[in-house]
Amino acid sequence: MSASSNQGMFSVQDFLESIGEQLDRAQDNLAIKARAGRPLTWALKDLSIDLKVFVEMDPSGELSLRTAGANEEGASTMHLSLTTITRSMVEENTWALQKDVDPRPLTKLDATSSLDPTQRRKLARMGVRTVGQLKRLADSTPGGQLEAMAGIPALNLRAMLEAAARPAVLGVDTVPSEGGRHYLRVQGVNLADGNAPEVHLAGEPVEVLSSDHNELVVRPLEHHSEGQVEVFVGENRATSYFRLPQRRSSNGRPAAPPREPELDPYGAVRGHGYGNGGAA
Repeated sequence: MSASSNQGMFSVQDFLESIGEQLDRAQDNLAIKARAGRPLTWALKDLSIDLKVFVEMDPSGELSLRTAGANEEGASTMHLSLTTITRSMVEENTWALQKDVDPRPLTKLDATSSLDPTQRRKLARMGVRTVGQLKRLADSTPGGQLEAMAGIPALNLRAMLEAAARPAVLGVDTVPSEGGRHYLRVQGVNLADGNAPEVHLAGEPVEVLSSDHNELVVRPLEHHSEGQVEVFVGENRATSYFRLPQRRSSNGRPAAPPREPELDPYGAVRGHGYGNGGAA
């Protein structure tokens, strides 16, 4: 196929998504007519399309099409038939990322870089695109069978699963608490292994108020404002960064930071009737 003909190529995915987008717009227009009080006179149930195209697949496995020109020989005929489905059918047959125990893409695992493009493509075609999907497949499939299905050497697969089991922080935000202070909520994966993890903020250990696999809530110390978050689970460590909202006084202005106690020349704390040496 010539270079000039390649310019007219389009992917199967783009083509189907374009059809879906335009059908969605047609459905929206029908909904507007119904709201305006006009009776519906037609509805789309099935759509069949026959395409005369040239088919090409690049080294990455991407399938592309080019529409045949008039009297152009050698083209294939592609039959496409689209039909209607219900919302429940979509929900039943679509994997929801929010239900994934680990929604990170596989590319986030350093161990994935050891796979060659063919092995990565094989996993994607098996429907394994996230770390959680890899874990679920590994849990439900004997190791040797999974290696054969995915074409991944045992050492590489073991390295990926070990990397998938390590803790990772995916996000940090705040939760309001009493006294104008904020708790810190750490979201991620593998953040607990049955025992309460150890959490450090800006290098100092803090109290863990609640913990589970995907979320921790910790109590920052009074002087904490921003810095590094460190989560220790067993021998593994995950890090991120936190910043707490600035505290505000009753008049709405930023509250002054807590003052260190002042000492007089004799070591007594000013404002108190005692000092380090017991002097008045």
